[in-house]
Amino acid sequence: MENPQVHPLKAIALPSVLPTPFLHPRHEEIDQQVISYLVNTWEWPSKKAKKGFVSWKLSEVVSFMFPTGDTERVRLACELLLLGFLMDDWFDNNTLATNTTVVSRLQSILSSPSTFTPATTIERMHSTLFSRILGYPSSSSILTTYLSMLECHCSSTRGSLSTLSTYLSFRETDVGMPICRELLYFTEDLSLTPAEKSLLQPLERVANYHVSILNDIFSFEREWKAAETLGQGAVLVNGVRILADEVGVSVGVAKRLCFSLVRAWEEEFVEMSGAVLGAVADDEESRERLERAVKGIERRMTGAEAFSWRTSRYL
Repeated sequence: MENPQVHPLKAIALPSVLPTPFLHPRHEEIDQQVISYLVNTWEWPSKKAKKGFVSWKLSEVVSFMFPTGDTERVRLACELLLLGFLMDDWFDNNTLATNTTVVSRLQSILSSPSTFTPATTIERMHSTLFSRILGYPSSSSILTTYLSMLECHCSSTRGSLSTLSTYLSFRETDVGMPICRELLYFTEDLSLTPAEKSLLQPLERVANYHVSILNDIFSFEREWKAAETLGQGAVLVNGVRILADEVGVSVGVAKRLCFSLVRAWEEEFVEMSGAVLGAVADDEESRERLERAVKGIERRMTGAEAFSWRTSRYL
């Protein structure tokens, strides 16, 4: 793994105003259980692909984002998100038509559970995991949101997004932020009122944009290579590329601009958090719930970045 202090992007990264993230106290146990299962169950195209997956330490992104959650729930969240990582790479190597067929089959697990019979390893892994998650009350929204994330790989508009604003709206789901929101509530066993969720929407939007663009900065070279060499599903959907084209600057300059944008969103997030909590200052129970939610959203931002500096997936 690359040392964060000598990461090639350190030269253009601006300092963050957000707190330093931390890992779940049982992250090593969670990592061992989830990685062992995926390594021994997924159909790997090669030994190199399997070795690369293990070396990326993908479980850390989950342990960084949900460090205070219930251990078993965090383990399920980890398995779901890492399965999503595997699907992301699988989609890159296949056509949009194939991807659409696969996602349609996975949707049948939820729509027709009594009649669905898994026919592939992908379907068996999802069917088993979905069943375990659905054993918890009010958990179906997690899986419908997960499938919406996968659906983005079936969109014929992936390569035609030409403005940053339209791209960011698309990318919120594509990069998995709605599923991370649902997993925050799940891992923390946190129930919010509709009014409280409404108060959090602006913070969610800023956090989603923040994580999306940060991911684009770190993953640009990997995604560019995939779009050049892999299947029809590997369209270059990346905010760095869109900003470079829209403004007429080089990729290097666009990366610097994106880092500035990310840090500006962080400052906005801090200001907006104070306003949200101030709106419920007289309701102690609501304030406590919202404080937990705001901290959770904040950890989604800082955790995703901490993982990006540490993983070799994007190097």
